[in-house]
Parts: sequence; structure tokens; C-alpha cells
Amino acid sequence: MSKYSKHQETGKHSLGYDIIFKGKKESIDEGQDTSSQTIDNFQYDPSSRFYEESYNNEDYIRRKDITEKIFKIIKEKTDIDLHKNRRKPSREDFNKYFSIIKKETKEDNFSNVEVFNELALYFSNNLFSIFKLLNNEWRNLIIKELQNHIGKVPEESKEINKKNLTIGSEVEFYHLDKINNKTILITGVIKEYKENEKIYRIDSFEKVYDVFIEDINKILNNTKFKYNLNKLNNVDFL
Repeated sequence: MSKYSKHQETGKHSLGYDIIFKGKKESIDEGQDTSSQTIDNFQYDPSSRFYEESYNNEDYIRRKDITEKIFKIIKEKTDIDLHKNRRKPSREDFNKYFSIIKKETKEDNFSNVEVFNELALYFSNNLFSIFKLLNNEWRNLIIKELQNHIGKVPEESKEINKKNLTIGSEVEFYHLDKINNKTILITGVIKEYKENEKIYRIDSFEKVYDVFIEDINKILNNTKFKYNLNKLNNVDFL
């Protein structure tokens, strides 16, 4: 059976001596009494789970708590088949799973990013591709958290001008809803700029819009921010 999730890998934490410890292992003569010996320069390898438990105990416990609770919820409250290979879910299903986990962990004070990061790994290591499945409400909450901690761009990068409206930037823009005859705000990512028509093609992940610069209300992030989004694994939001 193929491995379907990092959470289920058998022997994941079974580390050999040379992985866990640094330095040379001293040989012990047969029959030697080692009961009273101590190792003065003992140190766990920083890459090992034991180092995490010893030196970053609070962070380790929190991450372990998140992983275990979300696994339990997925197993008991969703229809995700943990025995199948990972594959990208539908937008509807992923938002359903995300909402269930947020509801079930509302007393745990987990951030939206922590919940998303843990859930997304059940489907893919490409977090940004899974991030695009989220509806606008959840995406905007996660973007706000990221902006507050790792991805906040300088004020000058938020000025609405051609220089800052690069391909890949996420923006907020006005759109006239002809059905209700109301102007609404929509967020999306710039995919193309049509120089001759002075129009930006913006993908809201639900529909592609042709938008004039005058209708762009706000720049939410730039390409640097999107790079940081792929680093969610290493982000501390406490």
C-alpha cells in the first residue's frame, strides 16, 4: 500500500543512533559496568524529534496537539478515505472539511493558518494549490494572518499603480453585478495585463474578470507574499 499522508507513515519516528546523536559513539568493553557513567557532552541532533521535545517543548506539544486533534476529526467527522492516495479534493469538499474542523476546534484557539496547513497536507504538499480551493471568506482570514506575521508588504507596495500591479499580485476590485444592479468587492489574482486595452485579467478562482486600473480598490499582497505562503509549514502564529 502506498503512503498517503505524512501523518500515517509507519516508522516515521524510528531513528537510528547516528541520526539522533552527534559525535562518535564510544565503544563499551564486554562486561564493563556503565550504571554509574554519565555523558557530559551529550546532545540531541537538532533535526530529531527528541531535540524538539527537549528544547522546544511548548511548540512541539502544540503541534502534536493540532496534528492529533485534526486527525481524530478527519477520521470521525469526515468522509476522507485515509487509506487512499492523496489527491486534490473539490472546492466544495475542501471548504466543507475546513468548516468542520474549525467548528470542532473552536475552543482550541488554533489559527486559521494552522488548521489549513494541517488539513491541506492530507491532499497535497503544494499548499498554494490547495489554498486556491478555499472560498473568499477563509482565504481573506488566512491572508490577514499572514500579512500580520510574515507577508506584510511595505506601504509603498500597496499604492495602486502599474508598477505595483504585477502578474501574481492579489488585489481587491469593484465589479458591477448586473443581476442585482449593485457594485460589489471581489478579490482575485492578476493573471495578465493587456497593454493595448489597459485591462487587467483577474482570476477570482471562481471567474475571470477584465478590470480597469480605476476599478482596483486595494493591493492585498505581492509575489513575495505568495512565496511566503508556500512556507506555511515553518510559520509560528502564536
